[in-house]
Amino acid sequence: MDIPAIISSDTFELIFIPLLIFCARALDVSIGTIRIIFVTRGRRLLAPLLGFCEIMIWLLAIGSVMQNFTNPLYYIAYAGGFSLGNFTGIMIEDKLAMGAVAVRIITVKDAAHLFE
Repeated sequence: MDIPAIISSDTFELIFIPLLIFCARALDVSIGTIRIIFVTRGRRLLAPLLGFCEIMIWLLAIGSVMQNFTNPLYYIAYAGGFSLGNFTGIMIEDKLAMGAVAVRIITVKDAAHLFE
């Protein structure tokens, strides 16, 4: 199998590169969502580490798009990965249960003294 011939093939450019861009962008945005949560929680070591990974992946994705301005599939893959990344980030945040939590207490007695 000739690797340079595979990389320069139309199939590689029409299927593999857009798929790579899509997956990279989805991962990048998902990591960004979690990183923002860690920043607000004061995770001083984990947040910058996630930020580093996020930007490295973003550079890979945007670099692939910038190498070929004429292929609209690259733009669609980039935008689709962004959308999936947002969705995935929200799902991960729900599983980690790191968001805000509201507790409501309903009582039959007067609860005014609880707020003093």
